Amino acid sequence: MSRLWLLRGALTAPGWQVLQADQEAEKVDIVHLDPPVWALVRAVEPPAGYEGLEATEPRDGLYLDPNGGPMYLVGGRSVAGPMDVIHALGSEAQSLLEIVGDPDIVLDRLGRVF
Repeated sequence: MSRLWLLRGALTAPGWQVLQADQEAEKVDIVHLDPPVWALVRAVEPPAGYEGLEATEPRDGLYLDPNGGPMYLVGGRSVAGPMDVIHALGSEAQSLLEIVGDPDIVLDRLGRVF
């Protein structure tokens, strides 16, 4: 079963160009991107072969593309919204939500906006 993987690397990493070429050739499924800072890629196994880019499991939180488009993730999967992330983060996030009232602000204060 496929899941999301976070690819990160230096701005000058040659793997970004290879990743872009693979996306255009439909060899890889990039589902969310903040080029060239990070890319969320759907795959069964961690994507490899992109020099200078490291594939890791993405942290639970909110991922914003350069246009402000949101993607909420929990456990490497896309979820409907911020409340799903708050619930997954547990009591600290839920307590902060009671004080702040806005789940996106809670995610930001917890360092979960990427």
